[in-house]
Amino acid sequence: MTAAPGDAAPSARAAARRGARRCVGVPALGIFLSMVGFGALARDLGFSGVQTFVATALIWGLPGQIAYVELAAAGAPLTVLVAAVAFANMRMLPMTVTGLPLILGGRPAGFLARTFYVQFMAVTAWTQMNADAPDLPKAQRLPFYLGFVAVLYAAGLTGTLIGYGVGAVLPDPAMRIAVFMTPLYLLLLVAAARHGSNRLAVALGAALGVGLYPAIGDASVLAAGLIGGTLAIAVGRRRAAARADREEGTDG
Repeated sequence: MTAAPGDAAPSARAAARRGARRCVGVPALGIFLSMVGFGALARDLGFSGVQTFVATALIWGLPGQIAYVELAAAGAPLTVLVAAVAFANMRMLPMTVTGLPLILGGRPAGFLARTFYVQFMAVTAWTQMNADAPDLPKAQRLPFYLGFVAVLYAAGLTGTLIGYGVGAVLPDPAMRIAVFMTPLYLLLLVAAARHGSNRLAVALGAALGVGLYPAIGDASVLAAGLIGGTLAIAVGRRRAAARADREEGTDG
């Protein structure tokens, strides 16, 4: 049965509310606590509350934000700041390339609209959309995403302000613990992934990262992710092909 045209707006609003509810809880809490740590760090480095708030609002990626405040506090020139933030958030590029078509679901969007949507494509949002989007009708993916990131963004901005305000009161260990909440949430989300190849990629990446770090240092993060993810995809495809062969043999 085809929905009436008048049902489209209520359906979109319902999807946005569903996305917002999906974010309330661990996703929003993880971002909130991570940004509490960032707000406290920025205060310690001498930034004003407005500067700290704007850094979160415009950069919206914790590695880039940390690179920005640390280098700016050290007196780095503007070109260095821009390059550092760009490289720190380079991990967002593959998420943008794969995530934007996923949330649009074939919906046409102009350049400015696409730029607006991807501004909020943080790791948390990308991971959650990959988990939820396959179960959503294509027309509901964008409003679901916008509802999710609206809550996420508000939580991050609020956490930044609170962290800036309480940074002088809470001890450093408490601030450092807060930063690990988002990685913990992402780990739990991957653990519950429907595809075994996703869990395998994380396991291989972790093992390779530990093994490669003594040899190549921080580059081990990139190398472990690339190698572990590639191997996991190859294993997943091989398993899928073997399963398809078995099913064909059974049908025959």
